[in-house]
Amino acid sequence: MQIPDIQFAKSGELHLAYTRYGAGPDVVVIPPLVSNVELSWEQELYRRVLEHNARYVRVLEFDKRGIGSSDRFERHPTLEERIGDINAVMDAEGIERASLLGLSEGGLMAQLFAAMHPERVDRLVLVNSHPGVSAWRQLGAYRRAGDPATDVRGAVDRLRRIVETWGREPELMVDLFAPSQNGNAAFTRWMARYQRQTASPADMKRQLESILNLDAAERLPDIKAPTLVMNVRGDRIFPPASGRYLADKIPGARFVEFAGEDHFCWIMSSWRELMECWIEFVTGTVPTVRGERRFATVLFTDIVGSTAEGAKVGDDAWRRTLESHDRIAWKTVDRHRGTLVKNTGDGLLITFDSPSQAIACGVELARELAGVGLAIRAGLHAGEIEVRENGDVAGVAVNLAARVQQAAREGSIYTSSTVRDLLLGGERSFEDRGEHELKGIAGAWRLYELAP
Repeated sequence: MQIPDIQFAKSGELHLAYTRYGAGPDVVVIPPLVSNVELSWEQELYRRVLEHNARYVRVLEFDKRGIGSSDRFERHPTLEERIGDINAVMDAEGIERASLLGLSEGGLMAQLFAAMHPERVDRLVLVNSHPGVSAWRQLGAYRRAGDPATDVRGAVDRLRRIVETWGREPELMVDLFAPSQNGNAAFTRWMARYQRQTASPADMKRQLESILNLDAAERLPDIKAPTLVMNVRGDRIFPPASGRYLADKIPGARFVEFAGEDHFCWIMSSWRELMECWIEFVTGTVPTVRGERRFATVLFTDIVGSTAEGAKVGDDAWRRTLESHDRIAWKTVDRHRGTLVKNTGDGLLITFDSPSQAIACGVELARELAGVGLAIRAGLHAGEIEVRENGDVAGVAVNLAARVQQAAREGSIYTSSTVRDLLLGGERSFEDRGEHELKGIAGAWRLYELAP
């Protein structure tokens, strides 16, 4: 699936960036504090969820005023202006009525919109959300055994620290919002970029101050739309007591709790369980997509001498180089219609529908990365792979591609005989590099190097 085009809706004097993609019932996504409707597609954990949702619903997603690609504001917006922004993006796409999916503090805006404009809301879904500051003192009555300790003051202090180090120490935000990704260097690098592309430090501080006064607690009984409230049990931002409060105060609301710790729950390994819960609620149909087997060409890449180079140039310079690697990779893979399955830290795992696309992508990646001082080795194999429910891939074909990459010499692209045979008669030529014993793979395999 290609990255959808960015559109702009006018709300008063401000322009709001939005995208629309997928097929099915209309769902308007009210994003969390950190968002960028374009950059979200350039991270594999985010993209797999966006593509999955697009199979079942038609999504309208926007950056709130002051965030992402939307216009900044100089004074704090009023409640009416923020609610008007939702009306504006719906009107821009001619949507009279839709379901709302409110994520984190975006759920607070969704609650207020549902209460103030019931004629425009079909169903309401709130994920790891809260009702506003006026309800915090009441949450103690909704705590259950096993809930994480609630430390509002500590959470606020950590948020302030994150804003103070915005775009420079992303590991702080990863630990608080997405602890399942602690130690994932590639995700942490991307989070630094995501922070910077969401807002400047001053803009983020202004955004936080502007939402502190938003409060929906008194309007919850006015919500008429069927409502689903979802919470992750170990959420370090908004504990499940917050979700139980919402479900208790919204007439007829249903509360569902899931195992996990990530406030950004769509990147957890169990993300599909959460997504399918709200999709079934909105569409009335149980999603049927599960793990499947299909034919693909698998490309593995690895940066040559990454450890030594990182030690030579220093942590800051090496991090900037790796950020360039990640940006180039996403643009190149997307241009060749590949699927970036995962960033392995020093390399990539990518799948393609055809070997010619994979070869072309590998060649372009090597050329573009050389421009930022990086040499790579790459390996390809084609065969049947298992596409797992969490978006990962597995199988002998995947393992074999990894072994081919490990056998490749520095700066070269190696292929299995399978890929070479599939491309016979084409414009590419290959040089025989003999038979190799590949670890964990039975028999000897003849490998070929892509000729310059």
